[in-house]
Amino acid sequence: MNPFDLDKELREIGKGPRSEVPDMIRRHQDEVYASLTDLPMSTRSNQQHRSTKIRRMVATTAAAAMIALITSAYVSPVMAESLKKIPLISSIFRLADDLGLQTAGERGLAAEPNASVTHQGVTLRIPQVVYDGTRLSLAVKREGEGFTGGISDVEVIQEDMDTTLRFQRGAITDVEMLIDGTSIHDPGLSDKPGLIGKPTSDPNVVLYELIGFSYSENHNQSLPDQFQLTAKITLEGIDAPYIFNVPVRKNADQITVSSGETREWNGFQITLEQLKFTPITTDLILNLERTDKSGELGLGEHNLLFEVWDDRGRELGRISGKGVYRDDRQQQQRLELMFDRFEDAPESITIKPFLPVFQDPVANSGLYKVDSTGEIVKTYLKELEITIPVDHLGLEKLYDVQW
Repeated sequence: MNPFDLDKELREIGKGPRSEVPDMIRRHQDEVYASLTDLPMSTRSNQQHRSTKIRRMVATTAAAAMIALITSAYVSPVMAESLKKIPLISSIFRLADDLGLQTAGERGLAAEPNASVTHQGVTLRIPQVVYDGTRLSLAVKREGEGFTGGISDVEVIQEDMDTTLRFQRGAITDVEMLIDGTSIHDPGLSDKPGLIGKPTSDPNVVLYELIGFSYSENHNQSLPDQFQLTAKITLEGIDAPYIFNVPVRKNADQITVSSGETREWNGFQITLEQLKFTPITTDLILNLERTDKSGELGLGEHNLLFEVWDDRGRELGRISGKGVYRDDRQQQQRLELMFDRFEDAPESITIKPFLPVFQDPVANSGLYKVDSTGEIVKTYLKELEITIPVDHLGLEKLYDVQW
């Protein structure tokens, strides 16, 4: 429905007799009020400002619809479908501390399978899924009673050399993902995606992400553009597993930038191979090589890490990463790192390599040293820093997409 049709129907509904607020509208009101308090607040000032703007947008959007709708108990099927498509009201990804996923919910990039399974009075739902060709994110929501902990809570018990895990009733104890019937956990599968779980601000909601790595210059992503996802989830205290079959389709465009920029420092060479942008994710591929072949240490022994910043001094949040060594001595590595999206399209980006400082500098391993704010103490390597321009207009268009 276009905005003109929506306005027309609102006017027609407003002419009807006044009555009690319909149940569907009441549910939408409740979701709006909940979202005003559940939207995550980042510690960075720019994201705090953005969260404030989102709250205002939610309140404004909800108010406009509610004023017209509370005059009638009748809502037509067309109008009901229009309300379902208001992403700021219903998106569960607002619970994620992830700008890309929040954007997906706001812009209508998330599919809504609304799949649910119930065992022994406990229901699991997959209300929304978003897939941009690089990462697949799905929300899992738990409903029921008698829970003493969150859906992703686990207690780690260490006794001497033994480690055991303890779960409360209703907590997830195992997750298996299959793509078109093939388990990603199969040890014989060479090109398999990564799987990570993320808690949210709601103890009954957890996010799972499948990350599609490219593995080599001439190899496609390990996740196809379209597939059938099977998720098998086991809960503590529930006898049967929860099995979901969800169709997945890529729902976002992308911009790929090939580079070749190279930097050298202290026997190391770094080459920026590729950058890939979607409205949700920023994907970075680097080639690392130890040019000083006289040493015995491999690349992994130096714990080199990376940050990505825009030209306005804002750092991207990191999502995941994978490194593949190209030789037995670990002197060459292809590193693929995935970060959040930028808040808005930059003119240029900067890749900042750094070495974390360890609590025990002699051992150069173990726990990182942190400052008074809890941040890792870092030694930045200015010689390896890479700044490249990006297609600002193209990226701005990509980021402004509405579905």
